[in-house]
Amino acid sequence: MLISPVSALDLVNTEGKEDNIRGNCDSIKQSIKRVQNSDRNTRVSLGRSYQQIISDFVTPLNVRLVKNNRFDGNLNEIQKNLVSARETFNQDYINYSQALENLLSIDCKSNPRDFYDKLFDVRGTRAKVAESTNTMNSLVKKHADSVNALKTSLMPIEIPVQEGAENV
Repeated sequence: MLISPVSALDLVNTEGKEDNIRGNCDSIKQSIKRVQNSDRNTRVSLGRSYQQIISDFVTPLNVRLVKNNRFDGNLNEIQKNLVSARETFNQDYINYSQALENLLSIDCKSNPRDFYDKLFDVRGTRAKVAESTNTMNSLVKKHADSVNALKTSLMPIEIPVQEGAENV
């Protein structure tokens, strides 16, 4: 059995696609560079925010709960998942960034098919970054919900005072 490689460009109507890529190569690359800069700024901002949430809120709360003999396994598990998800986010972004650099290194005028194939790969790595961002956001929400539930459970119970009862 002979297996031949398949280009992503082969999966779509190729008529005119290669010529379109060749003819618009410079503007395509400029657009990709703008996306690259925007994504870099977003990644730095998100990365800082995620790290700050973990180091300034999640970890100190868990340490304080343990010190006060109020260990909460759910919050501890969320903390582990947040740390792991942040590492995944970082790695996914590194993979995306490298794929984007590889894409920009291809001469789309002379190799439109290779360029398109790499663009197809970049879209996949960018989708992984979006997925890991959604995971982080979900875990942050889950943590906030768990903290609110803990807060409610720790609130003092108010006992109604009966009329005529003396304060003891």
